[in-house]
This record gives sequence, structure tokens and C-alpha cells, in this order.
Amino acid sequence: MEEQNISFASFGLVVLDEIRFPNQPPMKNILGGSGAYATLGARLFLPPPMSQTLVWPLHIGNDFPDSIKELLQSWNTTLLMKKTPGELSTRGLLEYKDTTFGPKDFKYTTPILNIDENSIAESHILAAKAFHYLATPQDIQTRVSRLLTLRQKAGISSRPLIIWEPAPLSCNPENLQAFLEAARHVDILSPNHLELGRFFSRTGKDTPAKTGIEELASIILDRGVGPDKKGIILIRAGEQGCLIQSWDLPPTWLPPFYDSESSSGQQAVGVVDPTGAGNAFLGGFGVGYIQTKDAVTAACFGTVSASIALEQIGMPTKTRSGDMELWNGTSVEERLQEYMSRDEVELSLRRDEVPQR
Repeated sequence: MEEQNISFASFGLVVLDEIRFPNQPPMKNILGGSGAYATLGARLFLPPPMSQTLVWPLHIGNDFPDSIKELLQSWNTTLLMKKTPGELSTRGLLEYKDTTFGPKDFKYTTPILNIDENSIAESHILAAKAFHYLATPQDIQTRVSRLLTLRQKAGISSRPLIIWEPAPLSCNPENLQAFLEAARHVDILSPNHLELGRFFSRTGKDTPAKTGIEELASIILDRGVGPDKKGIILIRAGEQGCLIQSWDLPPTWLPPFYDSESSSGQQAVGVVDPTGAGNAFLGGFGVGYIQTKDAVTAACFGTVSASIALEQIGMPTKTRSGDMELWNGTSVEERLQEYMSRDEVELSLRRDEVPQR
């Protein structure tokens, strides 16, 4: 198989969510899942015709709504849709405790329909430049090994960018050693700050301070991220922004796109539902890194993708204004330029010009 110009693919799930708030009618068939949001994050920076380089593998059942299919098709990606007759699509129930999108419970209500490496063995998706996974430490090693073997058999000589976010329920002290071992098999390691803390038994109610996050990230880097220990650790830290660090990049912080809170303590203006923002961040980061080969610049892409993902429940609205593609009425490129021009962000981007202490 020849290596093709395929940019990004996520092996994350596509889930049809039912969302419930107290004393309100439920919202049904809301498109979600780590795969859907990661694909969204990548798609935001791949307008047509580049959108065709984004391959979207998904496994659906016989109840998958036509309206959702039409939405996916409207993104102009390369859809690789596997439908299993007699099976229900992956569905979940998301119950919020109040109307602030704060405390919530989630559970799957149907069996999970996965997409794995064997299912794309004969597909051009194998040649993608970046793959996104949400998996346990035990599973990621097996899956990456299988993917690389399939690529080798298909005559694809280059190594893809492997982006891994640990499955949240696997983030606990019992899995720490497996987590550290798995980190050596991926190129981008990205737990969020709370998941990172849980691996190291740091599970207080307070949000971990930046210094604490940097300390744990350094421990992981010392053990090694990536097969050559030159991988990147990328901690998504909610209202604190994100930390980017690697063997040749000192701890570098970027702020979130939206201010974390107003002076009254209410949720940030522009933030509706943060569900999926972290997944979208990684999709944007993946495309940004492919295009720029710079981790901090790529994290700016990711931050902008996350900002679009959290402005509504479910997926944003795509429209056009002349030749320009808009998401929620916004030009993604213009938002990226605005974000990168902020003083704090610009300073991080100019880090090579700033003497390190």
C-alpha cells in the first residue's frame, strides 16, 4: 500500500447520548464520544478539500439516526462506516446533578461497538499520519503494536504520531507502573490533570497546582515518553489551560481560550458544556502538530478546537460565509490568530528567544 496523504484518524468511540437535567425533558440522540469530539477537533482545521484527508472510522448499529449520518456527511470527511445488523449503536446516559454542567454521572446503556486495528487492515486509513486513542495502559501497548505491524505489512515505512489519552477509569495507583510502561509506546501522552493526579494517589478536592502538575509530568518524562524518549507530555488542565513538556521543551503553559471564571464566580462566558472539549483539544493538536511540527503551536490549535467544542451541547453548527467556513459563526483561523496574539501565548511561542532560568 502506498503512503497516502491521510492526516488523522481516531479510534475513539462514537456514542449517542441521552442527556438529563433535573426537572427537564431529556435530550436524546446527542452525538458524543471521544472519537466524535477528537474528529471534530481535527476537522475544524481541515476545511475542504483538506477535510477528505481526515478519515473517520465508526462502528454503528441498525438504530443509528439518519439525521446524525447526514451531519457526519456534511463535514466532508472520508467516512469509514461499519454497520452491524441486529446490533444497537453505542449509547450512553449522561445525568447532570444540576443545570450548571457540573457534577454528573455517565453509563453506557448498550454494548460498546468498537473500531479496532484489524477492522481497517485492508483500508487506506492505515496510512494516516496521526492516530488518536482512548485506551487503558494495558490495551494501548497491544493496539499500537498491532497498528505498526499492519502498517509494516502494508508497506508503510513511516511511524505515525500516536496520541494517547488514558481511559479515565484506568487512572488509578494500581495502574501506575503499566501507565509508565505504556508511555514509552506513544508519541503524545495526554491525561488531564485530575487523571494524572489519580495515578499518583493525589486525589484531593482542590485542583492540583501548576507546580504539582509539573512535578508529576517530570517524573513521567524521566521514565520516558515515546520509543526514543523524545515524546511529548500534554496535560489538559481545564481552567488552568494546558502544560506542554518534552525532553527538549521545558514546562510551558498556555491559558484556556475562555477566562476560567467571571468575577462573580460563575462559569466562563462562552462556556456552555465542557463535555468533549479535551478530546477536541487532542484532535486539533494532532492536526496542528502535523502542519507545524511544533508542540506549543499545536497546543494553540488544540485550545481553539476545545473552545469551539464547549460552546454548546453536542456538536457545533457549521455554516458558510462566501468562501469561508464558519463554526458557531466563527472563523477558526481568525480565532487561532487572535488567541496566538495574546501576550501570554505570544511569550510562550517565542520561548526560544527568552533565556531559560
